[in-house]
Amino acid sequence: MQKLTKIILLPLLFLSFAVLNASDMHDLEQEVIKISEKAKKSVASIKVERTEKRMADPFFDFFFGNPQQPRSRKSQAQGTGFVIDEKEGFIVTNNHVVEKSEKIEVIIDGKTFSAKLIGTDPHTDVGLVKINDFKKGDIQEIKFADSDKIKVGSFAIAIGNPFGLSNSVTFGIISAKGRSGMRVTDYEDFIQTDAAINPGNSGGPLLNIEGEVIGMNTAILSQSGGYMGIGLAVPANMVKDITQQLRSGKKIQRAMMGIVIQELNDDIRSYFEIDKTTTGILVAGVEPNSPAEKAGLQQYDLITKFDNKEIENTSQFRTAVAFSPYGKKIPLEIIRNGKKMKLEVVLNKDYQLAQTPEEMDAKILEELGMTLLDNKGKVTVSNVEQGSLAYQAGIMNGDVIVAINRQRVKNVAEANKIISKSNKLLLTINRNGRNLIVVIPIH
Repeated sequence: MQKLTKIILLPLLFLSFAVLNASDMHDLEQEVIKISEKAKKSVASIKVERTEKRMADPFFDFFFGNPQQPRSRKSQAQGTGFVIDEKEGFIVTNNHVVEKSEKIEVIIDGKTFSAKLIGTDPHTDVGLVKINDFKKGDIQEIKFADSDKIKVGSFAIAIGNPFGLSNSVTFGIISAKGRSGMRVTDYEDFIQTDAAINPGNSGGPLLNIEGEVIGMNTAILSQSGGYMGIGLAVPANMVKDITQQLRSGKKIQRAMMGIVIQELNDDIRSYFEIDKTTTGILVAGVEPNSPAEKAGLQQYDLITKFDNKEIENTSQFRTAVAFSPYGKKIPLEIIRNGKKMKLEVVLNKDYQLAQTPEEMDAKILEELGMTLLDNKGKVTVSNVEQGSLAYQAGIMNGDVIVAINRQRVKNVAEANKIISKSNKLLLTINRNGRNLIVVIPIH
């Protein structure tokens, strides 16, 4: 009898488990439906018109010119955005969707609005636009969640306009957090998701099961150009920080420690006798009177932890520092001469304002797509925008510009003076000890 009872109870247990799962799945389905319906007045299709400069053969143009070919053409682009302020009409999207835009059109729930570009931050790929001709009830803002609290395995909902298909909803999970070193933006702390993201999804929201924004869809890793299971989103906390600064109209501020850093490689590990299992970054230099110097950091220190988090690469470290609070003691763990040490660094807003590297003026930066800084008597390339003239010519971060149009340059001011008077550039650059010649047409 006891054996018979066990035999009868076993299928009953499986039946109740199946019913419970079905009930849970139904509840989950209803939540996704609610979020999708609510998002109709929150998620925007963004259409942009801009003028693109022709990417000609720089060597041919430099020596022979090419007057037959038009130097520019009108182009259109499309992406996604979402409402973050329903009273003021602010909509956040990707920088690469709206940068250099001449006309912006926003479509929300079938209604079309003209929009104005408020500002962009190429270093995080965040852009902000504003619509004015809307009525109360036309749009609805989406609240930000605390992206630091999301867990791997949590549900994720991506909404956007892939390939122009408006209000497409995909469902998945958070696959990973803190992805960096992707070479997508300068400051990377990406959320990885398997919720399908395709071209046109850029700038759309990645939502949690409560319908709150946990990230902004930005890029995919793909060998085909389409969805292959790996999507990347800028964390909500970073988006919120940058959009608040863009709304203020002030220059974007990021915390700085005042150190030159580089990745560990096998040669460095061997020289400093660093175990391969130890992660971190090497301090190649410390700027005078910087927060790093005041904290006691020295050249050749190995930073293994920042704010109690392990450091894996320079990209992760730069992002962690850039979005850290001012005036707070932040713990550091380092290795110096083979010994582990603990320090504390306090980031200072005044230091950042005083030490911001000198950049080229906006016109030249826009045309060339690269940023220069003074580095101990040398002109160094600190950033190259993807797809820019500098990028097309093969300029890379870290290149040292020795001469421009056969004139030697020692600082950014000299470089900027020559560039501003030129319509073609013959750059002599030094890369890893070797000189290279690069030609860039800028008009």
